[in-house]
Amino acid sequence: MRRRERMVKMPPIDGSMCKTEVAEVEKCMMPECHTIPCMLSPWSDWSECSVTCGRGVRNRQRMLKSDPTECTEELEQTEKCMLPECPMDCMVSEWSEWSECNKSCGKGHTIRTRMIKLEPQFGGSSCPETIQRKKCKIRKCRTKGGGGSKAKASGAVGCRLQPWTSWTDCTISCGGGSQQRLRVAKKRVKGICKDRREIRACNNQPCYY
Repeated sequence: MRRRERMVKMPPIDGSMCKTEVAEVEKCMMPECHTIPCMLSPWSDWSECSVTCGRGVRNRQRMLKSDPTECTEELEQTEKCMLPECPMDCMVSEWSEWSECNKSCGKGHTIRTRMIKLEPQFGGSSCPETIQRKKCKIRKCRTKGGGGSKAKASGAVGCRLQPWTSWTDCTISCGGGSQQRLRVAKKRVKGICKDRREIRACNNQPCYY
């Protein structure tokens, strides 16, 4: 508000009061008053990354030193942080079923395999074995003439075998498979001479997709 006044220089001759106003008051507008500024502390140091390896976040804070009714300044900041990649251990599939015994009689072996699904990375634990072998024996091989040393050495009297066939294609192209070869009997003696089969592991390298 503002006010102004004036004085009566000469009152009426009859001694009455002047009827005119000697003071005026009116509203006035001044520039907006300044608000109390936000008083802030310095930013704190950045916190540790939220993870011990790989990608995480970190933050920092500051505090209000004054307490105005409205303060729009941010009091917390967050940013991404990156540490060395996390170690990744080797991952393998479940074991396959045991293969058939590679011999039809006498002592042989059977195998099972499993695939490498993920190679170890960034110092992760190495891969375990991917092939296991164990002994198998279906039945004793019969020999003629009481099983003498000569019969044992030849496998069976009167049993002639063809040369080994080539190895078959591997059952899978990667991750651990198997292949086999046969040796067919030329002359079969009932109950004594039978085809022979061998099985071996193949393509043990991991698959990449």
